[in-house]
Amino acid sequence: MKHIRVKTLSVTIPLIILCSLVNAANVRTVNVDALSWRTLTYNLDKGQRFSGSIAITGGGNDIDFWVTDPEGTTILGLGRVTQGRTFEFTAQKSGAYILHFDNGFSWFTAKTVALTYDINAAGIFGFDPLTLIGIVAIVFLAISGVIAYNQHRKKRTSQTQTSSP
Repeated sequence: MKHIRVKTLSVTIPLIILCSLVNAANVRTVNVDALSWRTLTYNLDKGQRFSGSIAITGGGNDIDFWVTDPEGTTILGLGRVTQGRTFEFTAQKSGAYILHFDNGFSWFTAKTVALTYDINAAGIFGFDPLTLIGIVAIVFLAISGVIAYNQHRKKRTSQTQTSSP
């Protein structure tokens, strides 16, 4: 029985670690000329979480950044971002979400924006599926540990009772 528990732990723990390290990030680069703006559009389903970071290079290393929902309402406004920033939002409705990069204030300098992002489906209780797998595995291990400890304790107690005069 102990051998089976050790095998289970030796397989489960690496799987939990692997699931926690998986990150399917995407990268897009946007060039924004002086006195202009660019947008990127992402079609999201209700409940999907968009996590991202932007890094700006070019004269001044700054750009105005905001996100609008399918109705055109600003749902995230970071204002003027200098060098870089992380952000995230969850789609409240399905449709096109637009990321706006505005360099209209810069008369002479173009900017390059590197967007690194990940889109996760919101699962049960708002967790993405990989996180849920990790939580279930940890709960399973905890319950297995408690059961194994109780069995060991009972066995030891019964051995102590049979060996005492």
